[in-house]
Amino acid sequence: MKQNWLNDNIKPILAITVVVLTFAYFFYCAAKGIKPDPQILIAIVGSIGTTLGYYFGYSQGAAKKDEVIASQTSSPTVTNAETVNVDQTKL
Repeated sequence: MKQNWLNDNIKPILAITVVVLTFAYFFYCAAKGIKPDPQILIAIVGSIGTTLGYYFGYSQGAAKKDEVIASQTSSPTVTNAETVNVDQTKL
């Protein structure tokens, strides 16, 4: 039972963890008067952007795009093709 719960909720747990750790890092830097490392800021902004993109519908748009492509795809247009033999000695 717990394994299914964890599998069902792993994405929200990871997203909340990223957001909480980001705020904790910024509050720590502000309290100590430390200037944050630019490489850490880039990593944090990237992870927050990915998290927000997921929750505000980036993955939904990709899923809709896949559905549209699948609905427009029909059966192959070539049904009976003849085999063509190429004489490579004349090339």
